[in-house]
Amino acid sequence: MATRIHAAGLLRRHGRIRCMVSRCAFIAATSGAVAALAQSPASAFVETSPGAGPPSDEGRKTLAAVSVIVAMQQVVRTVWRPPDLFPPFAPIAYYVGRGGDSHFPNDRVIWFNPDHPELVSPRISRLTDDVPFFAELLIVSADASIKITGAASLGLERVSGTARREAAATLADRVAVVAKYTPFVAVDDAEFARRTFAFAVLRQMTPQIGGVAALADATKLPPGEAAVYAGRDVDRRAPAGWGVIYADFGRISSDQPGYESWLRAFVLATADREPPTSNVKRAFDAAAATDATSTGDRWTARRAFAAPYVTQVAALFGK
Repeated sequence: MATRIHAAGLLRRHGRIRCMVSRCAFIAATSGAVAALAQSPASAFVETSPGAGPPSDEGRKTLAAVSVIVAMQQVVRTVWRPPDLFPPFAPIAYYVGRGGDSHFPNDRVIWFNPDHPELVSPRISRLTDDVPFFAELLIVSADASIKITGAASLGLERVSGTARREAAATLADRVAVVAKYTPFVAVDDAEFARRTFAFAVLRQMTPQIGGVAALADATKLPPGEAAVYAGRDVDRRAPAGWGVIYADFGRISSDQPGYESWLRAFVLATADREPPTSNVKRAFDAAAATDATSTGDRWTARRAFAAPYVTQVAALFGK
């Protein structure tokens, strides 16, 4: 089985991906991007074999592509957007430049399609899961407005349109398959399947995907919560059949407990939309029934039900 090389200690802050040192050999030592990455907190790594001979021209270009990809991760934000926004030539990941995230209008942005959570939860058995992301990062590197001193040129700036995209995809495939690089922690197929519901929550949290309405109303919140799932058809401001989340948006963005409340509310809202026969829906209904008869904190069972999923979803968002 192929082994994925990942940058250990992945941390995403405000949507930007940052990678820390792993135990594998520093690949930039053989590329022209050493100077560019010397002051960066991120370093790309691949496995090497003792006594290996000098890399071929293609090998050197692959290593240079890894270095460029790592450098581009420092200047781009990734956000989830609904599938219908993506162009046919880039249906999974798409570099939209500046303005792709209204909360950070001056940042360069790559959109991720929530139907493809393997982008940030790559499978060990599928070395190509990261390829669409890597291809867009290489497209970013051809942006004339981005200058990284000492970074190797991959020649992408000398072509445009379809030719540039095809060349970027070819290089991205080499990075994933030959160098076996990923900035994320790869998982086996069983773990990927276990995350199915967490992926559903991620999709439900993607802006412009209907089914749950988040409304600003701090008066409806239980003690200690910054957001709460109130149920379906409980507020006329939401479309018929939709779930409703009440939230204090200031607290959600200001501290970790507030953000966890936000995730928990979406976990519960998504669980309530699952088919009646699903194990998740049954567990949610059982927790809600327990809380309904409680004489103390009437959210204890639902918090316990949501806890493992909150952890999984937070990881998918890089938190």
